[in-house]
Amino acid sequence: MALISNALTSIETVKSHLAISATDTSQNSRLELLINAASQRLDTMCNRALKERQHIEYRSGRRSNILTLREWPITLVTELNVDSSSQFGPTTVIDNSLYTVGDDNNSIILLGEYFASGFHNIKVSYTAGYNATLHPGHMAELELACLWLIEWFYKHRERGDMGRTSKSKGDESVGILAQMPPMIREIVQDHQRLEIPMVDRPVGNL
Repeated sequence: MALISNALTSIETVKSHLAISATDTSQNSRLELLINAASQRLDTMCNRALKERQHIEYRSGRRSNILTLREWPITLVTELNVDSSSQFGPTTVIDNSLYTVGDDNNSIILLGEYFASGFHNIKVSYTAGYNATLHPGHMAELELACLWLIEWFYKHRERGDMGRTSKSKGDESVGILAQMPPMIREIVQDHQRLEIPMVDRPVGNL
């Protein structure tokens, strides 16, 4: 199994974190599975794509000069098209001198114009998400959350604790962390999409 493109850590880092010898390849497939599962789980919990990747988004114009996109931070707008027929041919491309990325890094602002009202009449090809060059701090804490989640998955399986909340040791009952560690959720909360999605339809009668 290969690592998915949105993997938040590497197999080498996971081995170091779990104190597995770098030369031990016997668990590579399992570790790759855990990396993929943990990375995707964090994306799902945050309701967004955390690691930088390319996106194509179709939106409806609402006679506003600001278009908020679903993914952030925007690092590159490859192409912006506006076409009432939604064909998006070469002649519908908006010159990049006519728009800019907003200070919030999740919106496009038309300069001196607005997006015409229409249904899915806007197509945006762009790159968004964190990368190690521009967002080293965010990437570091997300990788740490990913490593903690992998460790939680891994240790439960190694100890045979899956689905248990405690186990006995002599006359003592030892608690087991059955739920996801709270420090992972704390990191996730800082990166979650919290806004209510806007209904993607044009504003009529304007």
